Amino acid sequence: MEKQSWKALLNPRELWRFVKFGITGVMNTLVDFGVYTLLVELFSVNMYVAQIISYCCGMLNSYLVNRKWTFKTQSKVVSGELWRFILLNLSMMLLGMGVIWLGTQWLHCSPVLAKLLSSGVTLVVNFLVSNFWVFRNKGGDVSADQSSDASREGR
Repeated sequence: MEKQSWKALLNPRELWRFVKFGITGVMNTLVDFGVYTLLVELFSVNMYVAQIISYCCGMLNSYLVNRKWTFKTQSKVVSGELWRFILLNLSMMLLGMGVIWLGTQWLHCSPVLAKLLSSGVTLVVNFLVSNFWVFRNKGGDVSADQSSDASREGR
């Protein structure tokens, strides 16, 4: 990543975007964690099957909220953005499953604690890739957030 890209993360607009991503992430995690816990604890579903189902529920919430609120993208719903989002989140699901496996097999954590560890790891990776790749603004495709900032600054 370029030095300028890292500096951009420290400006107030990007810090607020990270806070909104975090708030959205809390909602996604509640959906994901709630579905996972119900499936594993109440219905005795295999923890990996439960992870896939619960992650997909959280992923749907994530896409809808992040595209409208966090990143304020104006692209069509079915676009390159959606495919990048799906690819990233499938990767995050696999990373999460790996952390769950490590937590339960190597650290001897309960599946629920391993899921909590998994959520922390994927939060950081997911934000960075979402910000710089999934919801990026290329060419003239400026998000509503950046467009309103530019007009206030006279650009």
